[in-house]
Amino acid sequence: MPTSFSLEGYAANSRNYFESLVDADGLPYFNVFWTDPAEAAHDWPDFGDVMSRQWQGAVMLRRMAGQEAATEKIWRRKILALIAPSDGFLHRPATSYSKAAADWGDASLTLYALVTAAVDGGEDSLRRAAVKMAEGMLAGLRSGRFPGDGFAIKSLMVAARLLRCEAGLEAARFLVDRVFVQGRTFTPDNTFGPSGHMHGNLRSMVGAADYALTTEDPVLYSRMDALYRYVRTTGTRFGFLPEVIGRQGDIIACETCALMDFAGIGVTLANHGHPEYWGDMERLARNHYVESQVRDASWLRSDNTRPDTVQFTYRDIGGRILGAWAGWSSPNHILAARETLNAHWGGPELRNKTRALQNCCGGSGLHGLFILWKNAARFEAGTLSVNLHIDKKLPQAEIRCEQPYRGLLRIALSRDSSVRVRIPEFTSAAEMGIRVNGADLPSAAQPFGNYLELGPLHAGDKIEVAYPLPVRTEEIAVGNPGFRQWRYRTTWKGDTVVRLDPVGNEVETAYSDFDKTKVGVFYGQKGPGKLYQREQMLQEVQPTEAELHPDDGSLDFWKIK
Repeated sequence: MPTSFSLEGYAANSRNYFESLVDADGLPYFNVFWTDPAEAAHDWPDFGDVMSRQWQGAVMLRRMAGQEAATEKIWRRKILALIAPSDGFLHRPATSYSKAAADWGDASLTLYALVTAAVDGGEDSLRRAAVKMAEGMLAGLRSGRFPGDGFAIKSLMVAARLLRCEAGLEAARFLVDRVFVQGRTFTPDNTFGPSGHMHGNLRSMVGAADYALTTEDPVLYSRMDALYRYVRTTGTRFGFLPEVIGRQGDIIACETCALMDFAGIGVTLANHGHPEYWGDMERLARNHYVESQVRDASWLRSDNTRPDTVQFTYRDIGGRILGAWAGWSSPNHILAARETLNAHWGGPELRNKTRALQNCCGGSGLHGLFILWKNAARFEAGTLSVNLHIDKKLPQAEIRCEQPYRGLLRIALSRDSSVRVRIPEFTSAAEMGIRVNGADLPSAAQPFGNYLELGPLHAGDKIEVAYPLPVRTEEIAVGNPGFRQWRYRTTWKGDTVVRLDPVGNEVETAYSDFDKTKVGVFYGQKGPGKLYQREQMLQEVQPTEAELHPDDGSLDFWKIK
């Protein structure tokens, strides 16, 4: 019997990866290469980028699934040890693969992790470290020590809002002006410039939306909505987004880091005046987001007899990355192409190797799951709002949904509450049947926009919302404008893609503008880590209930007002 769809289960899957793909001292590896044998390698992002993301992800894993990764405390200790009291910045050590440096990007990510841990545990030492870092970032912007970019705005804003950090707000104000008023990353007509990194641009948008809501700037907020609507046009309805806008080649790939920030901007807008975007978020959650988690790494051959070095590890690479997240997926494979990215990354010891994973996506994968889980349902001012038809447990209610097997949502109330349920885009209010404690409730339920208002109900009430779950197909294509397009036949059941069939994509090589040559590609039937193996979801059965972990409502970065 299949189990109901729950985001907690995917979060729990990452624990293996968090605990396993580290060296003997607990330091994670940025690179995983599809070599023979496969190998993982340390690189300069491991200290401030990867470890900060994964520490934050581990806190979110514990909150979301009730499981503590053994590496959470190790990463906390190591990060705090790298922060200099003199300037508040994380300083990478000098090693054979990194130079001693304090980096703006590291600070952007480490600050967010510090705020997350400070809010999670209420520790004043972590709050002070976060405030000191934000103050250092502001000083660095004012002095010109760091050029700064929009990537840091969200981190600065959560420090400003949740830790009452004035330097965070002032640094965010400085960056909003630089990026969105004076800069050229985003065009005046609200698209991306001639080329754009989706993760970096989306993270800037998430931060700017937070800033606009906090400072009550409707013009800036409307720009974030317009930019979000532009981003939607670059991808698919099931959540595949190009990692880079403007690639001049045949390769198009999706990065989990970008999906995390697409979730961040989507739920921020949906929570604040644009509930029409909840449908985007549900399709993202059910489809390409969770499909981007590694669950088959049999295509990576390990040599467990080869001894590790200071920089490289060879042991059981496939088993250690189970639960990791894709850096460059195609719509139907965990890896889109055999690219080396020599032109963009790596010292001589890292060159001329196919990159299987970039582990910035490891912590980001958990972060994005947490965003979607936190916002699936909310209880505020006496009202329960079910935004996503996804299993969720709150102190006030337990929500169960049987999609994609059956169109049935069940709510068990633990306290008196008004209840509103979002109407899925594939159905209508007229097609939704409501029962409370086994009796029909035809007259009290009223549609209001894209929600069905069920009115005031009582603790102990059992609510069932039934609706049809249509199966339909559509033809889609992905690809860079002016270059090869990759076509698929997509079969939907409600909001879930249950089949994704390539249509004429059986091409073994295509041109990579990064590698300046043709490389192996995986847009057809053959390739590593095949995705959307979901034929069983066409069954109409009652799934077994997944194990849920309660959300107490705290650690919330996306409800601004």
